Amino acid sequence: MSTKSTKNERERNKSSWNSVRDKVGNENRLREFVRDGSPGSWLEYGEELRDAAEVLWSAELEALRLDVRLNQDRRITESEIVSTISRPYLFLAGLSLENILKGLMIVREPGHITRGVLSKELKTHNVRLLCNKISSLILSADEEKFVQQVTDAIPYWGRYPIPLEQNGLMPSVAITPCSRKIFLELFERLAGELYWSVRDGWDSGIGVETVKMRSNRYGDRIGQEEKLFEP
Repeated sequence: MSTKSTKNERERNKSSWNSVRDKVGNENRLREFVRDGSPGSWLEYGEELRDAAEVLWSAELEALRLDVRLNQDRRITESEIVSTISRPYLFLAGLSLENILKGLMIVREPGHITRGVLSKELKTHNVRLLCNKISSLILSADEEKFVQQVTDAIPYWGRYPIPLEQNGLMPSVAITPCSRKIFLELFERLAGELYWSVRDGWDSGIGVETVKMRSNRYGDRIGQEEKLFEP
């Protein structure tokens, strides 16, 4: 065999090896992506964001501000004392609901993540739109109002003083004990549904599965004879 033939053979073998390596690498990355994007992960993130909002609420009485609104003559038309944590609280509340809703969508349709990218339906912060994707979800009038508030808060006044353009200007909303109660009850309802959907594991359909989970948060516990992990 000539030197040239030997070199060509080595290059073909190297190319074949690189192809196999890339394929295995892509498959492993996909599995990791789907594992980290499993419904249980969205539940965990949603819970952490909800709990972070509640940490802010615990300091609510120590941080108040006076909000005033002026007319064209710069005269005060409205004024109210609100908590300085209203904007970040509603921002975190919105993100927590967003995570739970996306987890519920993935439970119903793993294809939202199993192609290695988030589906178009998941590429949004619009909590109201995500609620509409859950056919079984019926919101009360108060919940509808709250969902719209956090939908506005996430991309704009929950974290920035102005929107992308002047036509998008709108006043921020103050969190109150009543609106907080609406949020917490809605969150627990949605998070509970997500939890009970995945407590015994979840199958992505492409070889990635999650194990059983139990959480006292949802009134669940491990039975004495129950095994969470199969031997």
